[in-house]
Amino acid sequence: MRPFLTVYGHVCLDQILSLAKFPEPNTSVDIREKHRYFGGTGANVATAAAALGVPTALVSYVGPDLPSDFRQFMESKGVDLSEVVTVEGYETSTVIVVTDASEAQIAYVYQGPMRDMGDFELKLESARRSRFVHISTGRPEYYLPVMLECRRLEKDISFDPAQEIHRIWDRETFRRALPLSNRLFGNSIELRTALKYMDASGPEALLAHVPEVITTRGKDGVLVFTGHGSWTVPAARPSKVVDPTGAGDAFRAGFYAGRYYGHGLLESAAYGNAAASFVLEASGAVTNLPTWEMVEERAESILEALPK
Repeated sequence: MRPFLTVYGHVCLDQILSLAKFPEPNTSVDIREKHRYFGGTGANVATAAAALGVPTALVSYVGPDLPSDFRQFMESKGVDLSEVVTVEGYETSTVIVVTDASEAQIAYVYQGPMRDMGDFELKLESARRSRFVHISTGRPEYYLPVMLECRRLEKDISFDPAQEIHRIWDRETFRRALPLSNRLFGNSIELRTALKYMDASGPEALLAHVPEVITTRGKDGVLVFTGHGSWTVPAARPSKVVDPTGAGDAFRAGFYAGRYYGHGLLESAAYGNAAASFVLEASGAVTNLPTWEMVEERAESILEALPK
């Protein structure tokens, strides 16, 4: 099937550990709980979007150790993995998150082949056939040529460097990427870094470089900025809050589902908020993925609150 959306980003194994307290160097400590989850920004967005019925392809680089059940899970939701490349000599990207009893947290990130993706041949087949291209975490030296080619082909490009905006991207590379994009996604902390890189006084000033800015704010919903105005799209109410991991990625998936099903910008943001609320209800970024029908139902009250 021709993809509507191509997502670039990490496929990652998330190891979540909990301790009573962090140990001193050169000592040991018991792990109270240990859980493995499927993750990675690319895998999260692509899998959630496909689960909502959006024809979606994923471009990523993994090691030969990628668990078969992870690959089968993504395929079961309908993700096109033809451009997920296995690179010998690496292990798949891994994040180890360790939390103590006071909820202090340390994350250890192993980039795997994504660290060196700038040395690999560009994968563009899926992007060339898609309407939307989502650029998430990964290396600027790879993504800038991808974005240039997608811009030449008049694709709709979303730029979403996530937490890597602070340490993988810098002023020079960010300033090159933003004008190649149709929208910038980010949370409030990421937006602050974007403003610093662009010497911008506020989100509206970024509109001189990119047509849309979408800022996620958790329980406070989403802010949408365009040249025609700015709006707040309220959050959806989950039945319970267990784990926020992956909620932002689910928002993006719901946003693309809204566009796929023919809805406008604000309506698609409302569907994104509804999709994110389901992910909050379980541990893991793709543990509790909704169907499109579930998202439609939960989005009804948000849609009613939008400006007419």
